[in-house]
Amino acid sequence: MRITHRALALAAVSLLVASTAAPASAAPLHDVVDPAYANAVDNYVISVYEDLFHRAPEWSGEVTWSTALISGTPRIAVANAITSSEEFRTGLIDDAYDAYLGRGPDAGGLQSWLRAMSAGMTVEQLDSGFIASPEYWATSGGTSADWVRALYRDVLGRDAGASEVAGWVAALDRGATRTQVSMGFLLSTEYLTSVVDGYYQHLLRRSIEPGQGTWVAAIQNGARDEQIISGIVASDEYWNSQSTRPFVGSITLSPNQDTSVYLGGGQSYTVQAYRPDGTLIGDATDEATITWDGQPCVHGLCQPTSVGQHEIQAQHRGLNASVTLTVLPPA
Repeated sequence: MRITHRALALAAVSLLVASTAAPASAAPLHDVVDPAYANAVDNYVISVYEDLFHRAPEWSGEVTWSTALISGTPRIAVANAITSSEEFRTGLIDDAYDAYLGRGPDAGGLQSWLRAMSAGMTVEQLDSGFIASPEYWATSGGTSADWVRALYRDVLGRDAGASEVAGWVAALDRGATRTQVSMGFLLSTEYLTSVVDGYYQHLLRRSIEPGQGTWVAAIQNGARDEQIISGIVASDEYWNSQSTRPFVGSITLSPNQDTSVYLGGGQSYTVQAYRPDGTLIGDATDEATITWDGQPCVHGLCQPTSVGQHEIQAQHRGLNASVTLTVLPPA
């Protein structure tokens, strides 16, 4: 079905561009839309959806954005529209709930945050709202010192030194609010450098250049993370790498049959990608996501922690493959 949708999308793009951009006396269709460029645009749109939404585009979305790009809409305009969409912002809100509260959003909370983001709230202000909340305060220990240590762990990804904890606790004692303190963490160069580097790793598959603080400074001066993401997605580097990627028709896990291991052991998996005609593209393990019962497998090594059957699932470019791994009692 995915292949059929893609073929229909390319055909629809050509027809829409011809009907909306070309006068009655225009050249034939093949002169209006270069098939190679249309294919590159389609690959690009698919990659944007997979990188930002972790799914393949629906047919209407693929046609809409491909048509816009072929018609001359700048990539940055398309990227900005996608990153300001409700779906993308919902993902940001879901991530914040999971990271700081360890749960998903309730319907009312989700809508409240969506309205706030539509009104201009930044990702950092969103995260601060969770970190400064009574719920996060309570779950982190309910004292100033415990809360500060939780910020170092959850925001900076490291343990706090005794002097660091003492400094922030003193600031709170002097009247600083939890919102002010959390924004100090969230707008710090240490934190934002890791955030921007994460965007580079996810979208460009490389690290940010050493000493490159342009994006970090932009966020500190009021730019939205969505603008940074859009800028990367609209860049020539992203276009050149994604528009030429071969179209993946299917994926498989290897080993591709059900296997078993003893508790405490593990099974390593790789992901192979194939073109629609079945020819092998190559190993896609580094770009794929492999999980056991929804839990991440590190570098393809799956180590379920309980006896029984567990689903091993791979996801890559909107495609899925799964096998069963049975964990046996220790020998």
